[in-house]
Amino acid sequence: MSEYYEINAKQYAAATFSADMSEQYRRFLPLLKEGARILDVGSGSGRDACYFQKKGYQVTALEPSPNLCREIRKVFSGEIVCYDIQSYQPEQRFDGIWACASFLHLHEKEVLNFFEKINLYLNDNGIIYLSGKNGISTGEASDGRYFLEFTEKLAGKILAVNGRIKVEELWYTEDVSGRKGFRWLNMIVKLL
Repeated sequence: MSEYYEINAKQYAAATFSADMSEQYRRFLPLLKEGARILDVGSGSGRDACYFQKKGYQVTALEPSPNLCREIRKVFSGEIVCYDIQSYQPEQRFDGIWACASFLHLHEKEVLNFFEKINLYLNDNGIIYLSGKNGISTGEASDGRYFLEFTEKLAGKILAVNGRIKVEELWYTEDVSGRKGFRWLNMIVKLL
């Protein structure tokens, strides 16, 4: 994990907490049952975990940065697991996984490995939302963070590693904070 989030946890949480994710919520939540169990991967500021909890879902916030876990605790009363997705082994599976801008710091091999063993995390007919930057270079940025470009080719590789998953929806959005030079690739995937 990059030191970036440890050093910048307070500023990062403050900058991202109020981002408007309503379009993504509107596409994801209707696919889940009332009170479903959601894993918020790379919870960051805790923004999405808080929103889902207020809507009556059972939410676990998974975040590898100890300093961000402390920031999440200030706003979120649910379960917080301070772990990375590569090492996390849940005691029970989830109905939904929300991975908003969190897999973009993984290497392609790690993303594919996660989807290979998705049934460890997700119930049958479970839903995953994931998003990543499209139109960037894969590699290390000037601030030390590694970024993986999300492309339709990557989406194809994800499907190829596990015959039980299918893409329900794939769409592009502009950055909700108004940043230019890239767009977001959004996907909703279902485990059959």
